[in-house]
Amino acid sequence: MTKRFFFLFLLLSIHVCYAQDVRYYKLTRIQQNGSANRNVSGGQFITFSGNLCFESNNKGLSIGNGTLKKNNSYSNAQYTIYQGSSYWGNSTTFKFNADKSVLNVVLNNGDIYVYNRTSPPTGVTTSSLIRKNRSGSGNISNEYPPAQTPFMLQPSIQTQPSQPTGQSETQPRYVEKTYICTYCHGKGTVVDCDNSIVDYTGNKKYCNACGQYVPMNHVHKRCPSCHGKGTYTKMERAY
Repeated sequence: MTKRFFFLFLLLSIHVCYAQDVRYYKLTRIQQNGSANRNVSGGQFITFSGNLCFESNNKGLSIGNGTLKKNNSYSNAQYTIYQGSSYWGNSTTFKFNADKSVLNVVLNNGDIYVYNRTSPPTGVTTSSLIRKNRSGSGNISNEYPPAQTPFMLQPSIQTQPSQPTGQSETQPRYVEKTYICTYCHGKGTVVDCDNSIVDYTGNKKYCNACGQYVPMNHVHKRCPSCHGKGTYTKMERAY
């Protein structure tokens, strides 16, 4: 009887640990180059499972945009940080407030998508932003559906048609600007865990980079976003 009770308790514990929490977040504004664009629409279902989260439908099934993992080093009592792959690419940061009622999607180029948790609109059963498949391939790509993208994330240089003789020619000019990488905050490295190191004693080591004692499998790896540079460049129009 005792063994049966223990087995049932174990199954219940596993179910609770991996229970999914599906929430709907409505897009309210986009911050780009210091200005806010509130003429936006759409929303994403976010499913939380353990220390992971991902974009999903209303049933908690992934829509193929990727998965983000909680970063305990950057999370605190005010914010919970998830980093990984999403609709916006492989170096996305999801920043939630304490009760996860507000979501900031922080992109590597500094743009921020602001979402508020709410009830999904009637008839909405899946996220509005889903990555497109490349034609002739079943692989998920990083292409953004033009009809769903509020604006171009990267400006493109376009050549203006030649003007008739006697009229001035106007052509936009772009300059390259350097920004601090928002993924590693300019450090060039990010905190990670070395799964090859197993320590059951609970011993800790001192990390000079963090300035504190950390678990034995604590390591710093090259930032996958800026590839160790700590910065990234972006072409912007010169006014």
